[in-house]
Amino acid sequence: MSDKKLRILLADERHEQLLHIEKQLNRLDYYRIAPIRTFDELMLLTSNATQTFDLLIVNKTLGVPHGIDMQQFCRARPHIRHVLIYGSPEPSLELVLHSADQSLRACSAVPPDVDSLSLLMSLIDQPVQWAGIKALSWLRGSARQAR
Repeated sequence: MSDKKLRILLADERHEQLLHIEKQLNRLDYYRIAPIRTFDELMLLTSNATQTFDLLIVNKTLGVPHGIDMQQFCRARPHIRHVLIYGSPEPSLELVLHSADQSLRACSAVPPDVDSLSLLMSLIDQPVQWAGIKALSWLRGSARQAR
């Protein structure tokens, strides 16, 4: 079950690519998605963010005109928890400790499809451990009231 509160930022200069990825995420029940098309917007949203973005999915070429290496850019942004950079000739996966949470940094040669997004989201969107316990305590309370 997906966490409806995850904040996802999509960044690509190609509008049709943004729509495609957003639709794939919607199919997986993720809807808090902010699509942006310029590096300036990416800078603005990630430099002074008051809330953390749970995931940034970004085309590596977005930073090229500005001489920016997207991997380094993302590492320097504390308001981005997980990152998928596509358009990279060297695919990689890196897990790093980030403010007591495991962060995922992944690079892909191609834009993500629904299968790769599903796998990525299963790694990022872990169920809360105590959700089952809260549900059980609620059920116990309801059972006692019914007696």
